[in-house]
Amino acid sequence: MIPKETIEEIRARCNIVEVVGAYLPELRRRGSTYKCNCPFHKEKTPSFTVNDGRQIFHCFGCGAGGDVFRFVMDYEKIDFVTAVNVLAERVGVEITYEGGQPEKSGNKDVLYKLHTDAAAFYHRMLLDSPEGAEARRYMEERDLPEEIIKAFQIGFAPNEWEGLLARALKKGYEPKQLEAAGLVVPSERDGKTSHYDRFRNRVMFPICDQMGRVIGFSGRIMNKAEKGAKYVNSPETLLFKKNRVLFAFDKARKAIVESRQAIVVEGQIDAIRCHQAGLDNVVASQGTALTENHARMLKRYADEVILVLDSDAAGLKAALGSSEIFIANELSVRVVTLPEGEDPDSLIKNSGKEALIKLVGEAQSALDFLIDAFQKQEDMSTEAGRMRVVRAVINLINHCPSAARRDPMIHSAADRLNISPLALSQDLHRAKSQQRPARKQEEAPLQSAPARKTYPRQETALLELLVHYYPDVHPLVHDFLPPGHLTDPTCKQLVEILMLDPPETLTEGFHEFDDATQKIISQVQVEESRTIDNETSAVETAQRYILIFWKRHLEGELAQLARRTNLSNEERFVETSRIKQDIHALAKGWEHARPMLEVRLHKDVEF
Repeated sequence: MIPKETIEEIRARCNIVEVVGAYLPELRRRGSTYKCNCPFHKEKTPSFTVNDGRQIFHCFGCGAGGDVFRFVMDYEKIDFVTAVNVLAERVGVEITYEGGQPEKSGNKDVLYKLHTDAAAFYHRMLLDSPEGAEARRYMEERDLPEEIIKAFQIGFAPNEWEGLLARALKKGYEPKQLEAAGLVVPSERDGKTSHYDRFRNRVMFPICDQMGRVIGFSGRIMNKAEKGAKYVNSPETLLFKKNRVLFAFDKARKAIVESRQAIVVEGQIDAIRCHQAGLDNVVASQGTALTENHARMLKRYADEVILVLDSDAAGLKAALGSSEIFIANELSVRVVTLPEGEDPDSLIKNSGKEALIKLVGEAQSALDFLIDAFQKQEDMSTEAGRMRVVRAVINLINHCPSAARRDPMIHSAADRLNISPLALSQDLHRAKSQQRPARKQEEAPLQSAPARKTYPRQETALLELLVHYYPDVHPLVHDFLPPGHLTDPTCKQLVEILMLDPPETLTEGFHEFDDATQKIISQVQVEESRTIDNETSAVETAQRYILIFWKRHLEGELAQLARRTNLSNEERFVETSRIKQDIHALAKGWEHARPMLEVRLHKDVEF
């Protein structure tokens, strides 16, 4: 158990606008709140709202909502304890558990700490150890100065079978934890399991998540003649999913948001060189294929992607495949054609950053790049060659979901291929209708807002009044509205709580409520009550709702009275007349209804 005092200290130190803004840079102030498109469902008009004053978020589209812990839980898809640890690390609060530490093996917070310690170990080995001399020479040869090495925390894994393992065991880590982190590899010998370091005699590039936490490594050999793979990457772990990570994204995110443009290169050193040259909106694919998840990640921050991949056949194939993925996710795509034999690292070193900046500025659209590439491959004087180019163009354009974006692509392609836009459109339509169902994506895309539970509008409006105008409204509700007059159990529960404690209680004990209750708490707290206008005060509005709930209650009494069989006609008439008279008093407004309510409640209230 994490002590409640610790949770509240972390909550107090975490400003929800700053935390959400770190994940969603498009969050912007709008009036008294902050808004952006919801990250939990697909929408075009922002309904995701963050209230700085109450430290709560709520989406009026899909119903997601809660405090800072709930946001991290939902966004990162982690449990409450892990979210507390993530935010504790962010604000520098050390957690001491009641009843001892939780089970550590495979636990996310332990894996984060283990990766942090491993990165620090590798970094020290590069900068200070005798074993790191060769790696330091390699850094000099690659023209990577110490400030860049420190900025990216580049390290060196010593040429030892248990270099990291032995030091980690001394710090109290267990072999299973190191294995879960992908830092060591198990080995079976004579019926016994031992472990050895995964990374040995390699330059180490830490791979970070969007918040800058180390979640994996990429180890590079220093000598081309050395046997083995050029790069060895961390395996898939609880933290590291290669199809969801882009190297240097944590450092590039702010620049990507500001420019609405992301430049994607192939390798870590290419990305590092670009950042050294001042091109801060650059990320690297780490030599792996770009995926739907990468596209969705970049879509949150950018409108355009510029691909700067190698000019060889593999680079051409990767550029075309990546273009299709990004276009399908409604991103504008351009492709840089590098001089033969060059990559971004060598181009900047040999010709200066201006050479790359010029190429980026002149980058072709993905469509023009494809046409140029296929026209070089195909014999355009033959019908078969022309048709192969047309089919490639049709395939690319058909990946674009927007008709408004497809139209100029059709006209541009038709002009370049000397065919009519109508003919190309007809072939596009025919190809679209013949396509097989799309392959299953690695991760389901964001869906439109799902159907969600609705609550009685007047009851949630009363909760809004209690939350935002508590001193004025509380006495009225306390004295004139029995909670039993509310029909929804959740609303009734929250009103009962607010009769005893102020609204801050709902936020302070937020994680103790179930998910449904958390959503309605966030809904009523995130914005000022929308039931208040310039001519009606909070007190008058509360009085109106009290009368509505009493009317509903008295009408229920009439219905019950009609079903009773143990009354004489005279008794039924008298009781029915009394209830109808009370309903008539409610219709005349608060001043006429109040004396009747006091009688019914057996109170003599002054207000």
